[in-house]
Amino acid sequence: MKFQLAIGALAMLVPMVGQAQKVPEFKPTAQGFLFLPMALGNPIFDNLTDALGQVDGVFQLPVYKGLGIGVGVNATWYELNDNGLSPELTEGDVNRLLFYGKLTWAHYTGSRTFIELNAKLGQSTWNWNCRTCSGNAKQPGFHWGVNAAYFVHASDNLAFGLSLGYQQDATSFSPEVIGLERFPGRTDTGAPYRFLTVGLGFSTSFQKADDGIW
Repeated sequence: MKFQLAIGALAMLVPMVGQAQKVPEFKPTAQGFLFLPMALGNPIFDNLTDALGQVDGVFQLPVYKGLGIGVGVNATWYELNDNGLSPELTEGDVNRLLFYGKLTWAHYTGSRTFIELNAKLGQSTWNWNCRTCSGNAKQPGFHWGVNAAYFVHASDNLAFGLSLGYQQDATSFSPEVIGLERFPGRTDTGAPYRFLTVGLGFSTSFQKADDGIW
């Protein structure tokens, strides 16, 4: 009799355990990130600019078994270092505006945590405004990037995450961009825009949670 009761209790516990460990489904989401970009292989650009920040916003939809697509916008701001090209003064600023499409793959590692890998393709435009610039120089170009992020749910519809990525634009920083024939005291002629990015962000869903709260 005791054995039969134990079997019955176990049979009732199994679905409860399964329900407790049920992996959530991905929903339509909006994500926002604050990134810090670090220039790679471009020492003059790194010396000349001080990054103020990069913000990123995207809306994405799940498609099939963790795969999803999205569209987003990204903006980066820099302040120019007055002495970055000493003795030439280079007061001013530069920003980059990016519109992109996103392909993503996400996977829950637990009931409250998930990882995301994604690729971004789009069109970027660098806008230079400086003391030596010939007018406001613009540099349009193709952009691509890859990112990995780890998220932890604070609620059913809201998660916070860390991101690490790489991004590159098919344009280069050169003396002509800032109205110079050459970089003073340097033999460098320029380099492509390539960056390592680290960031903090959130992901929020737009469907009603199981507890009835949006």
